[in-house]
Amino acid sequence: MNIGALDRRVTLQEPTSTVNDYGERTVSWGTYATVWAAIERKPSASERNSGEQVVSFQSVIFTIRNSSQVELLSPSYRISYDSKIYEILGVQEVGRSEQLRVITELLVN
Repeated sequence: MNIGALDRRVTLQEPTSTVNDYGERTVSWGTYATVWAAIERKPSASERNSGEQVVSFQSVIFTIRNSSQVELLSPSYRISYDSKIYEILGVQEVGRSEQLRVITELLVN
């Protein structure tokens, strides 16, 4: 594992469900962990229909060190980096539990 490649500071965020004054469930996001990561951006973006709009997405893969601090990371979490939010699609173990490859999507405006 090349630790020097983990040169970006990213924030892993976990969802917290609360009930507002009207009895509706709302989701707020809190910091789960702040870790060093390597980023691999895919060269192309894809488009999908979302309701009445065509929305463009870019695939981004974050590689982080595996530890007890990040072992609960799942697609219900998200990543915040460079003032952007990345939705987690999947988490893959790399090697002998040395690293995690976090596959994400960034909504492209």
